[in-house]
Amino acid sequence: MRITAVCISRNTETWKIPDIPFYNYTEGWKPFQHEKTTDRVAYLADRRNVAVNRALNQFPQTHHILMIDSYYVHQEKQITKLVQEYATMTQTEFPTGCILGASTWILDKTRVGSRSRFYDGWTTPEALDLDPHEVEKEGGMIRARAVGGCYLYPRTVLDRTHYDVPRDLHGCEHNWLCENSGLPVFLSLNEMLWREPIVYPRLKRMRVSLHLGRLVGR
Repeated sequence: MRITAVCISRNTETWKIPDIPFYNYTEGWKPFQHEKTTDRVAYLADRRNVAVNRALNQFPQTHHILMIDSYYVHQEKQITKLVQEYATMTQTEFPTGCILGASTWILDKTRVGSRSRFYDGWTTPEALDLDPHEVEKEGGMIRARAVGGCYLYPRTVLDRTHYDVPRDLHGCEHNWLCENSGLPVFLSLNEMLWREPIVYPRLKRMRVSLHLGRLVGR
């Protein structure tokens, strides 16, 4: 399959899957946090659109795009398995195309008693109640409206849509692309990608656990 990986990042990333060309877009970075705002989603949508267009200009033979965030570019084993799963799906069950994303996880240490949880819940709320231990044991796949973080889709999707901002902000730029693609969207539970843990200091973890934040500053 002629796949090109596309990443938007603040920094130049290292890519170690030689069979897949890689385009790393670092221009235009701005210090947004993780706020769910129109300005942030519009900024990300614009960067992804530019990155994809430049990647296709550089690698015009591309038939499929692997959109991957910088947090996951070094998890080569999981990425390779996701690509293999996507190739099988598009060659058998979905010859007209589909979108397939890997499940993304984080170790959350913001409360007393850390826990692993699904990360991209804004994009893929269907996965919020997943148990990581069960996912690791059973694997599988679920149907979703959208996926984010690391996913593959046919280049032909760009003939119908691009990245943009959902008007009601029920999701982000990934949601716009997936929901307007005209293709079935799936979240693979066979490949688990991990972000760096979220860690709060001990006192803050206690305050969050006891819901004392609402009293601070009053």
